[in-house]
Amino acid sequence: MTEKLYCKKVKIMNSKYILYCIVTALIIVGIYQIVAVGRVNYPEYNLKEGQVSEVEIIAPFDFPVLKSPQELAAEKEQVLSQVDKPYEISEEPLFEAISNLDNIYAVLCSIEPTDDWEKIASDLKRAGYSFSPEALEFTLRSSLRDRIYESLRRELGTLYNQGIYESLEEDSILIWQNDNAEKRALSDFLPREKAKEILIDKFPEAKTFVSEFTEQYLKPNLLVNEEKLNELNQSSLQTVQPSEGMVLKNEVIVRKNSRVTEEEVRKLESLQEAYKRQKIRKSPLQEMFLSLGLLMFIFVVIFLANHYYGVQSKEEKIPVADFLPINLGFIVLVILTVLSNFVLSGSNLIIPFAMIAIAGAILVNFEFGLLYSVCNILVISPFLNWETFTPVIMLLSTIMCLLILRRQKVWHEYLMIWLYLLISLLVVIICLGIYKRDSIITIMRSIGYAFISASLSITGILLIVPYYEKKWNRATKQTLLELLDFNHPLLKRLATEAVGTYHHSLVVGNLAEHAAEAIGANPLLARVGSYYHDIGKIINPEIFTENNEDSSEIHSQIEPNESAQLIRNHVTEGITLAKKYKIPQPVIDIIMQHHGDMIIRYFYEKANKEGKELDANAYRYPGPRPQTKEAALVMLADIVESTTKAKEIESETDIAKIIDDTITYLLKEKQFDEAPISMKDLKIVKQSFIPVLESIYRKRLDYPEAQKDE
Repeated sequence: MTEKLYCKKVKIMNSKYILYCIVTALIIVGIYQIVAVGRVNYPEYNLKEGQVSEVEIIAPFDFPVLKSPQELAAEKEQVLSQVDKPYEISEEPLFEAISNLDNIYAVLCSIEPTDDWEKIASDLKRAGYSFSPEALEFTLRSSLRDRIYESLRRELGTLYNQGIYESLEEDSILIWQNDNAEKRALSDFLPREKAKEILIDKFPEAKTFVSEFTEQYLKPNLLVNEEKLNELNQSSLQTVQPSEGMVLKNEVIVRKNSRVTEEEVRKLESLQEAYKRQKIRKSPLQEMFLSLGLLMFIFVVIFLANHYYGVQSKEEKIPVADFLPINLGFIVLVILTVLSNFVLSGSNLIIPFAMIAIAGAILVNFEFGLLYSVCNILVISPFLNWETFTPVIMLLSTIMCLLILRRQKVWHEYLMIWLYLLISLLVVIICLGIYKRDSIITIMRSIGYAFISASLSITGILLIVPYYEKKWNRATKQTLLELLDFNHPLLKRLATEAVGTYHHSLVVGNLAEHAAEAIGANPLLARVGSYYHDIGKIINPEIFTENNEDSSEIHSQIEPNESAQLIRNHVTEGITLAKKYKIPQPVIDIIMQHHGDMIIRYFYEKANKEGKELDANAYRYPGPRPQTKEAALVMLADIVESTTKAKEIESETDIAKIIDDTITYLLKEKQFDEAPISMKDLKIVKQSFIPVLESIYRKRLDYPEAQKDE
């Protein structure tokens, strides 16, 4: 039956999921073409000063040894300090000074003979000019006012034509005028304070006014020509050579097993820069073959993940939509890698790689999580320029975390997942850092990136896992706990419509849970499976003895094969109800498998005695046989509980005999052949069943009448 199921899966998958693989591979290669084509693939040397090189590095071509950024900055600063600033005599300050003087004069001309100094000062202030009343004393005499205005206007032009400067200490400066440069002594020009003194001395009648005017509006006009200065700076910077010395082709840069020096580190950095500058262009044919090769590589990797998911699935028909999240995981991780590597230009260690792999392990199983992590690292490797260091950290830390999670069984304790992932990252980063002799600063920086990566990963897991657990109907711890609520619609119906079956299911749940704990199965799944294994009896509860003592009268009125059909229908009807109420698939599997493919012996023998024409399949449960430990435990507990309840139990020996007989019968019927349960497990199960059954069904001690009277 296993081979048949597997073949059916492969046939379905061949026609369905390969399309997903092709489309996913095309999308990923398309992203690569957009963001990575044109990049030069070159080796990255992560050697630091003081590390021991494990390989010999030889120059593949001639390249210059670049100066360090600090050396270049110092040289450029020195060159710029030697550039003479080009000055020019600007006309703008003269224009502004004359314009302000004209505006002030216009206000002064509008005053009345009766106006006093305070009013004149107020009028000027409204016009935007501030003078003290004392400075405006001369303005009341119109002839003096006009003469001072004309003379001050003329003197301003004279002084500005000579050139006024401020805060210059050089003996000579470079004057750039009309594209001609001329070196002139600073003494040829006037300092601003000297120009102010000249003007004040020339106007003793309006000394205060001229002093206040020059303080506010006499600006230097000997200014740096910024455009020409920038041009001279750029010209000077071109004289700075970015390199010093050459490394020739086939020259040894770093020797094997030697300690790397500062000079060798600079040569390696220069080699990487030389690779970048080469910008090797490939022909269209080469590009086509490279893209085709990458497409085939990505397709094979994605195919492996999808194929394994299909093979390990317990469902006979896998919904096509179930393959979509697996392929979306590849695409999402590629996009996150692109964001980190190309857009943010940050460390690749912040990529939340573990998010996809751990989510896959939680939603499917541990083995799938391992394979998924390897496939994901292969898919993103082209986007990491085929670097080895970062992928090794990602893969080892993820595998380490998955192993811890499997051992600790904390798949849904998200805080613990975050903690274990962070610990895994730290262990791998510190170990590799020590091996590579990285500096403390480098290791601490990597630890910071690891913290970000772990936090992003757990955030993604919190978003992904709950959504797909509900969508895929997974039997998570939370989901199973919710199913144990007696207010669940199915359990409420079972308790009211099939009371006997309800109590039977509770006892089976106790038995299966204890046994599951004893042999290392899932006790929570075993209890939930027990509670729901007979929910199909809700449809016709009266035909089952535990619900109706007179059920034999119903069966006496119909043919044995019809009775058998009604009895076995409770399995298919239970599956229908479970799917309607979105019960998780592992619980549905227990409903489906708890009778295996056994013959309904009572009605089969009845038909045989009546001389009916027998078809064994008409009296056989649809199956399949139990495929898991939990399903096998529910099958065994179901029969043992029913048998024990029907018999008079005098001692522990009676219970042990019932269990032994039931196990022998099920082994003879080969019902456990497909379940991963051993004879050792069955012996442990027997020992776990006995105290539970003894506490329920063992006959109470009879007390003497005297004691009763007392």
